[in-house]
Amino acid sequence: MKNILVAISITGLTLASATAMAGEDFASYDTDGNGAISLSEAKVNTALIEQFKDLDVNADGELNETEFSNFNG
Repeated sequence: MKNILVAISITGLTLASATAMAGEDFASYDTDGNGAISLSEAKVNTALIEQFKDLDVNADGELNETEFSNFNG
């Protein structure tokens, strides 16, 4: 039972850490702090540029945090 609780705790901390890291990545791309990543802001990462059109599911020319969360880079 103790091992199960430890495993659950570690899993929870890992997920929380991954979420925090994703948020930091988003913020580092969103240089103007408007809550979205524009195409010009994305140009610092070739992989993000290559995926930008597919990630921008609402086709507004920007990536919000939800869209960016699908980025594989």
